[in-house]
Amino acid sequence: MFEDALTELEARKKSRRRWITFPASIVLHALVIAGAIIGPLLTADTELPEIKVINVFMAAAPPPPPPPPPPAKKKGKKKTKKEQTKKKAEEQRPIPTGRLVAPIEIPDEIEEEDIGDFGFDFGVEGGVEGGVEGGVVGGVLGAPGTADSVSQAIQIASIQQPRLIKKVEPQFPAVALKAHIQGTVVINATTDIYGRVVEARVINGHPLLRQAALNAIKQWVYEPYILNGVPRPVKFTVVVRFNLQNR
Repeated sequence: MFEDALTELEARKKSRRRWITFPASIVLHALVIAGAIIGPLLTADTELPEIKVINVFMAAAPPPPPPPPPPAKKKGKKKTKKEQTKKKAEEQRPIPTGRLVAPIEIPDEIEEEDIGDFGFDFGVEGGVEGGVEGGVVGGVLGAPGTADSVSQAIQIASIQQPRLIKKVEPQFPAVALKAHIQGTVVINATTDIYGRVVEARVINGHPLLRQAALNAIKQWVYEPYILNGVPRPVKFTVVVRFNLQNR
């Protein structure tokens, strides 16, 4: 009986100790964890690198310099009042008709006129000497009717030839009409940048019909052939037909 009481007393003491040590253990562990977290932060180097601050004032860029002035015009020598009066009197002096009068004063040297600023009212900026009214600044390559435009003509297929704007029917030769000759004449035609036929050469056809075909086709006008946005002279094949049924 005494042993049971003693055992029960010891169990109560152990239980009481457990309730005392458990909170203390929790607090101790919490302090250890907090120390592990806060310790490195407290021992870290708190000195930050020094940052230099420089005040910069942005100023607007200065305006561009003004354009150069136009070339100064040549100023003639100012005449004195005496010279002006003398010249005015000479101008008012009547000159007899039918007589050659020598000049009163002969200059020592004759100044050449400056033609640097010479131009026309219809001229445009960028024009050149020898230009024509209505011309294009820079010119147009391959002017119509020149040897260069014809030599630079490119050969194109018949299906690529430009649309015919003006067509003149050929005159049927009287000799071929009497001989009851009909057929076709194949011609290689060359157009300029405006679509006008400037050259024509017979490739095949009856001799009696060739000249009439050439005379007609040289009056034909096509749409200008445009290549890469530029009108170009071209060569292509044309067939002219002579039919007796239309006579």
